[in-house]
Amino acid sequence: MIVNNPPAELGGRVWMLGTGAYPIYLIRGHEHGLLVEGGISALGPVLRRQLAAMAVNDGYIAQAVITHAHPDHVMAVPALRATFPGLVVSSSAAAAEVLNSEKALAFFKQIDQSLTEALSRRGEAIEAAESPPDCSAIRVDRVLHDGDTIAIDDMQWSVLATPGHSACSISLFEPQSRVLIISDASGYYIPEQRYWWPNYFTDFGQYIASLERLAALGADVLCLSHNAAVVGAAEVADYFAGALAVTREYHRRIVSDLAAGVPPRQLAEQLGAEVHSRAGILPVEFFQKNCSLLVKLSQQWHAAHPDVS
Repeated sequence: MIVNNPPAELGGRVWMLGTGAYPIYLIRGHEHGLLVEGGISALGPVLRRQLAAMAVNDGYIAQAVITHAHPDHVMAVPALRATFPGLVVSSSAAAAEVLNSEKALAFFKQIDQSLTEALSRRGEAIEAAESPPDCSAIRVDRVLHDGDTIAIDDMQWSVLATPGHSACSISLFEPQSRVLIISDASGYYIPEQRYWWPNYFTDFGQYIASLERLAALGADVLCLSHNAAVVGAAEVADYFAGALAVTREYHRRIVSDLAAGVPPRQLAEQLGAEVHSRAGILPVEFFQKNCSLLVKLSQQWHAAHPDVS
């Protein structure tokens, strides 16, 4: 089952909040709660409204986990800190370093504004969008490493390093409830089209390895960072099989087209136009720029592993 209309309870005391395009997940303990994902700044008022409707008081949210340091996953954190005094924000060490960079945050604000405007045009944020936060850094209070755990009552959430989409990406898994939160580790998924846009923005091999590691967990609930959560063991297994198959085929297509003489820039423009025609939330140039990176990384990985398809 696909869930993409928050707020919605997914199981294992996990709720999908935020918007369909930008969900934020709430793990509900008896005394305190934890939010996973830092969203865009426009989610600040959305979350406040949703939590108020759930009778969640300001002192309840004690922790927030940033899955990776990309602008659409961190820019609501200042609003969360303002709403929940004493909030402990956690991320990987690599993400914490990026979030302490004034140059990175200046760029993040630009992307955040574009995404906020797009979200408002789509009517997914009822409240007026908040202005991008006036900050030159986003403080991280706790650094997480692969194998660490985050305790919420009797739940023990395992931290998994899942690089490939970014070098700083982490996922969370709770073995009793079998809930898995993976952010962008499997790419950008459009459920109504059963369409994946692979997002191996740092390393193709690591991306595949992370996907295989996550698939092997046998989760019953899979929480994505855009457009959907997947509920049901068979459905989750099918999702991972699809994501892996599409990613491998995408890589093979790039390698094949380059070998046939298609110029890298032309190929990136074509790939970017294809995903823009399906997603379209940002200008086509955004997708073409990212596809240029995918072309480069597939080319590099194939050069280093010519005998691996």
